[in-house]
Amino acid sequence: MTHGPLKIVLITAAIGLGGASIARADCESDLLQLDAAFKTPSLKVEAKASLDDAKVKAVAALHKDDDASCHKAIDEGMNKAGMKLK
Repeated sequence: MTHGPLKIVLITAAIGLGGASIARADCESDLLQLDAAFKTPSLKVEAKASLDDAKVKAVAALHKDDDASCHKAIDEGMNKAGMKLK
C-alpha cells in the first residue's frame, strides 16, 4: 500500500491538530477550576489578587497553546490563595 505525499501531509496535520486541541482542553478545564475558585465565599483580597494574576498568565498561555505554562500558572495562583488544583 502506498500513500501519496499529500495524504501523508494531511494525516500528519490531523495528528498535530488533535494534540493541540487536547492541550487546549486541559487548560480550559484548569481555567474552569480557577473560575470556580473566584466564587469561594469570603475570598480574601490577597487570594483574589493571586487568582487574578494566575488567570492573566493562564489565558496568555492558552492563546499560545502552552498547556504546561497554563497549568503551572493556575496551580501556583491557587496554591498562593490556599487552594488546590484538582
